[in-house]
Amino acid sequence: MNLDIAFYTFSLSQVRGVGSVIGKRLIDFFGSARGVFEADKVKIEQVAGKFVAENIKRFSGWKNAEETINLALRLGQGVICYEERDSYPELLRRISDPPLCIFYRGNVIKDMLCVAVVGTRMPSSYGVDVTKNIVSVMASVGICIVSGLALGIDTISHKAAIDAGGRTYAILASSCDNIYPYRNEQLAKEIVDKGGAIISEFPPGTPPAEQNFPRRNRIIAGISKAIVVTEAPEKSGALITAYLGLEYGRDVFAVPGNITSQKSKGTNRLIKEGAYLVESPDDIMSVVVPHIARSEKRSDFGLISPYIEIKNPNLSDKEEAILSVLSEEIPIHVDDIIKRTLIDPSEVLSTLIALEIKGLVVEDGIGYYRKPRPL
Repeated sequence: MNLDIAFYTFSLSQVRGVGSVIGKRLIDFFGSARGVFEADKVKIEQVAGKFVAENIKRFSGWKNAEETINLALRLGQGVICYEERDSYPELLRRISDPPLCIFYRGNVIKDMLCVAVVGTRMPSSYGVDVTKNIVSVMASVGICIVSGLALGIDTISHKAAIDAGGRTYAILASSCDNIYPYRNEQLAKEIVDKGGAIISEFPPGTPPAEQNFPRRNRIIAGISKAIVVTEAPEKSGALITAYLGLEYGRDVFAVPGNITSQKSKGTNRLIKEGAYLVESPDDIMSVVVPHIARSEKRSDFGLISPYIEIKNPNLSDKEEAILSVLSEEIPIHVDDIIKRTLIDPSEVLSTLIALEIKGLVVEDGIGYYRKPRPL
């Protein structure tokens, strides 16, 4: 955690007229939150308008910003800021309105492959069983399950991920020190203890509030490669999350339900509007992680199917190791590849070149690599 970056970024987020969209624009233009405050007023006006420029130059909330960051530290919270490319979740960073600051407890991994699983707060037994099965399969192959810690499908998703030995992120509509709903305080602790994280853009001391939930939902959608809605009525936060996912270019999946059930009206509508229809966990896995293959065993909602990594006999062990840490969506810097594979730097570079020649890797930015996306 960089205290200087956290201090200036949180301060910027507190300037009147600076929300996520304008904050992102300013930081992208000036290079850092500190750079925004130090910039010439005329230049700030060119980027964000006169009103925002005047408020930035008149800002006087420095003491409050310092106290907020210090309080977060005392409460055991970390802070990750938008300008911190080496630690801020990459997919979330790419959306149009990313939170400028993320407060968290636990482990937030920059390139973690995340899938959101959301739904109604009052699921049927069908919704419960389907959710447990889908989450168990995805968590068992290392996908981080993202949800909102609400009662119902969210709670089931977090617990199923933990039970499968996987990681899960809980995105809050309150601060990390104000767990809501309160009955999930123990679950939040377990999420952190098992290698996951509770995450919020709200500073310490923020209680849950109605207007916070849509903001929470955009983080769920933004940090995830895909959104799965297992059971939801037509008017629900789960559908808001799904539509935000579509806006951000995410894949959206929905489990069909009984046409007479109000709890499946939302999922059935999503399918009518073009969401992937989910009949088994394989329908999700084949899109989200196509490099993972299913075994010959059955895979339906009554039996969790084991998955195995695809191995190419024409690839060397070093090539396999490098491919195992790359994804199609998020480019990874060569330094991170070296850290993750523990392969000698010179061999990593030569192996990456060999993989590029084979068409299995593409360079996406100077020093950043990913797998090629399917056409």
